[in-house]
This record gives sequence, structure tokens and C-alpha cells, in this order.
Amino acid sequence: MNLDVLKTFCDLVESGSFSRAAEINSISQSAVSQQLAKLERQLKTQLIRRRGGVVGATEAGTAFFQGAKDILRRYETMVGEVRSAIDSVRGVLRVGTIYSVGMYCLDAYVKRFIGDHPEVAVRIEYMRAHRIYTAVAGGELTLGVVAYPQRQRGLESIAFAAEELVAVFAPSHRLARRKAIDPTALSDEPFVAFEPDIPTRRYIDRRLKAEKVAVNVAMQFDNNETLKRAVEIGAGVTILPLPVIEREVAVGRLAYAHFRGARKWTRPLGILRPRGKSPSPAERMFLGILRSKK
Repeated sequence: MNLDVLKTFCDLVESGSFSRAAEINSISQSAVSQQLAKLERQLKTQLIRRRGGVVGATEAGTAFFQGAKDILRRYETMVGEVRSAIDSVRGVLRVGTIYSVGMYCLDAYVKRFIGDHPEVAVRIEYMRAHRIYTAVAGGELTLGVVAYPQRQRGLESIAFAAEELVAVFAPSHRLARRKAIDPTALSDEPFVAFEPDIPTRRYIDRRLKAEKVAVNVAMQFDNNETLKRAVEIGAGVTILPLPVIEREVAVGRLAYAHFRGARKWTRPLGILRPRGKSPSPAERMFLGILRSKK
């Protein structure tokens, strides 16, 4: 069992998608399936379940995922310490974020940084927002990128980007051909939502309440990939950042509409770092690229 297989499995669990895990690791979707099958044979248990196009970890898979993440973090820490001993500019730069930001917003910046500074190992860690705050404050992460950044003692937040939130539908939905809608058009619709503790869900709930829109929450998920798959199969409508759905819209798997109104629906993104701590050379270089806006 090698580290590449562990990483691919972790990416599969975090993204909820065989195709996304393949893309992240620059391998074929078939290779992801083969790696999973080999793992399940070795461990003699099912690690991943598939239901109606939705991919998720079994109880055993969740336990394996947590152990694999710990091994990968320990390995990256070791590599970083070795590189730092050779050259203070070298090392590991660990950035924590939620999947939708890491894949759809940070990806271009990370590729540019790696191209400019191949001597620095960049590790993107996907985790829940509350965990990112704790990990940055505790020194486990160099930086964190979160939606709706909150002020917390010991942390500073740097404004990064703002993404438009749009209403998202299956192509066959009655609203799928609209370019823009009033929020009230979603009243009484079956709604596929983020789980209640996710900041984007809390913002959406507040906006819907302010607009006096009542939706029927049919499903709740902790990541946008699983949420999109549910909308694709007609389980309901949802609200997502526009960059997250552009690929599916381009191939006709999803449709969307902007919200009418004077106040835009947006998801602000912020960069978290320890307050008062001098950044390392690698961190300074990475922050410079993030601030360059591509």
C-alpha cells in the first residue's frame, strides 16, 4: 500500500466523485476504481458505497480515511522538516480549505506557485471550516482559505475573492431556461442543501428568510460535489457559487439562474493566518500570488 493510493482514496472520499479524484491525481477514472477494488480486497471490507450516483464512505471507509489522512499529514511534515534543514526557503506549505474553494478557486494559483517555486511542497488539505480555524491557530496549517471569514482571536483574515451564488437546477426543471429569477420562485421547491453547520448554508438560510422564501429541504450534504449529483438526478434545486457549476453547465448537466434584486447573493472568501506571526519565505511568495488575482 503506497502513499499515492492513500491520497487517491482520501480525494475520492472528500470529493464524492471518481472523476474528480482522477482529475486531482492526474490518473484515469478506471485507475481510481482499480485502486479502490485492490484496497477493499486487501482489507476484506467495503470502503465506498454508491447510491443513485452519490458516492460516500462506509463506516469502515471513514475509519480508513481518517487513518490515511493522518499518515499523509505526518509524511508531509517529515518532508517539510527535511527540506527546511537543507534550505530555509524550502519546505512544505500546508493550506487548509473546503473542497469547492480548493478545486475551483485555488487551483490556478497553486499551479502557478508550483511552476514558479518547485522547491516548495504545497499540500492542500480539505476539511470543514471550523477545523480550518483551529488548525491555523494551532500551527497545523500554514494558511486557511474559508468562506464568510469570521474574526477570531489569534487569527487575521485577508480578503481574497467574492463568488456569486446562483440558483441551480436539473436541465429538465421548469426554471432551467430562466436567465434570472426572483428568490420567491424557489418557494416550496424541494431543496438540496449543505448541512446546517456549513457557513454557506447559514448565509443561504438567512437570505431566504429575509426574502420570505420557504423551501422544503429534501437532502443535506457536506460537500458541493455530492450536492450537484443530487440536483442532476432531479432530487431538488439548490444554491451554489457559480464557479462550482460551470463545468456541468457547459456540458448540459446543470442549469442556473441569477437572482434579481439590488443586493447580490455572494460568498466572500478570506485567507486565514496566525496574527502577529512573521510569514516564512514560502508563505510570503504564496500570499503574493494569491493577492495578484491571477
